[in-house]
Amino acid sequence: MNKIEIGINQRIPVSLLEMAVLATLQGKASHEYFAELASMEYNGENRIHKATYVMNRLTVRNPILPYLLENKEAVFTALQNPNDRALIMAGIINAAYPFGYDLTTILGRYLHIQPQVTTALLASKLAEKYGSNRSLPNAMNCIIPMLIEAGLFHRPTPGFFEVRKAKNYSSLAFNIYRRSFLQNNPLLPEDADPAAYPYFEFVEI
Repeated sequence: MNKIEIGINQRIPVSLLEMAVLATLQGKASHEYFAELASMEYNGENRIHKATYVMNRLTVRNPILPYLLENKEAVFTALQNPNDRALIMAGIINAAYPFGYDLTTILGRYLHIQPQVTTALLASKLAEKYGSNRSLPNAMNCIIPMLIEAGLFHRPTPGFFEVRKAKNYSSLAFNIYRRSFLQNNPLLPEDADPAAYPYFEFVEI
């Protein structure tokens, strides 16, 4: 059986991602600018190239970019609120990378019934869809720190994850997060009840 492509092989610090998002919404995004951002974090042409590609996919090629552009002034304001920032950044990451969506959903499913989830359990469940080759732990090491840095969930000690509920967020931030859910579930109606899906375990509804 052919496993589904994971697609991410480079972590992007959320601080750099935010700068890339703001540049995109302001119409100032370019390959050169993304490479400049990448060089702030990484050395070596190959790593900078990978990071530039990922930033491009997260921003310019993001399927929810039209919605972000429609609400760009509100997005600028919402990113100043940590409660909003967590949902916006997680929504951007998971809309661009279905792997991030699947990881978040699996964590939500198990954190709904137990206080902690281990890396081993998460990896084993992801392997059912993506396979267990070397690209899986590499991708987890990219996506997990990004979602933790965004503030979506918590890692109290290495190898263990706990839920962190988003509270006091704006409707815009929730709608961005919801759009990442609908992007990964195109057959569901837009008014699907969030409370019925583990992807929303990280949001106080």
